[in-house]
Amino acid sequence: MAFLLRKRTILIILFASIFIISVYMMFLGNFPRVVYEKNPTAPDTQKVLSQQQSSQETAPGTALDKKENNSDFFIDYKLERDRLRSQEADYLRELINNPNATRESRDQAQKDLIALSQRVEKEMIVENLIKAKGFEDAVIFISNDFANVVIKGASLQSKQVAQITDIVTKTTGIPIEKITIIERK
Repeated sequence: MAFLLRKRTILIILFASIFIISVYMMFLGNFPRVVYEKNPTAPDTQKVLSQQQSSQETAPGTALDKKENNSDFFIDYKLERDRLRSQEADYLRELINNPNATRESRDQAQKDLIALSQRVEKEMIVENLIKAKGFEDAVIFISNDFANVVIKGASLQSKQVAQITDIVTKTTGIPIEKITIIERK
């Protein structure tokens, strides 16, 4: 039992690190490119894509690094997300079972745990439905009233974008304008 606990702790730390690194890369601009965003105030997507591509072409070793990183991106992201969600669920369970916690905080923790499990379920359903539509892989992250979808593939067509947004809106209830679809080769 102790071995399993240590192994789980190591996995949790590993996944947290991967998640933190992926978020950091996203903010640096070296992460997935936005393909479709239903936001009239957003910058022109084609300009952003061409700027990112030109900056990536000038960096030495970028293509090789991307090939190595892209093959594991979806697996790593899902594992990291699951690890963080597991950590969050464990924290909420500890709070629920803590006799020193107030009744209000335990009730809120129960509500949060239920909401977390519902969000995890929706993400899994959306990812599987997107794959069922013929896409190689997908990752979705739902937070508050927003959904970010990362699709494995190149140059999504408008029909494909419509299919993805339809799946997300029907499954999660999130409106189209709050859905961001990101392409990852």
